[in-house]
Amino acid sequence: MADDSALAQMRHAISILSIVSLVFAVLSLASSFFQSWNYARNMEAVQRNVLRAENLRTCCDIIDVFFPFRLKTDEANMSRSPVMELKPLVYTFGALATHLANFREDAVRERYTKMNWEMLSVADKAATDSQADYQTHFARLDAAFAGLNDDCAKAAQRQLL
Repeated sequence: MADDSALAQMRHAISILSIVSLVFAVLSLASSFFQSWNYARNMEAVQRNVLRAENLRTCCDIIDVFFPFRLKTDEANMSRSPVMELKPLVYTFGALATHLANFREDAVRERYTKMNWEMLSVADKAATDSQADYQTHFARLDAAFAGLNDDCAKAAQRQLL
């Protein structure tokens, strides 16, 4: 009889040990799932922040191209002589605008493309247009650039996470 009670106690201890082992295994599995979910969430945040930083750098670069373009076209219009640096500035602007537009919807891409073609037109006509025609063409370009700059400002104000 003593052997039966000792055997029953041993079986009870083994079953408790098995239950404890299963609880630890389930907790370990739950912890693993949580860590995987947390890692994926953090990776998405890092990717968003990298894209946001790249977007902001491109915005800065595109602004750095637009204002020298404005200065050179003013110079060409006032001196009535073509400035050779205009087209490279337009092409650089176009490349940066294309990169920037790749992160946006179709309407924005179309707007940036139209702006690039407008810049090319202004560059071609800057030395031959009258001052009034030049100002009219550049007013459209300034309005388009204001839209691009607003897009950049909105991107800069987005939250990091």
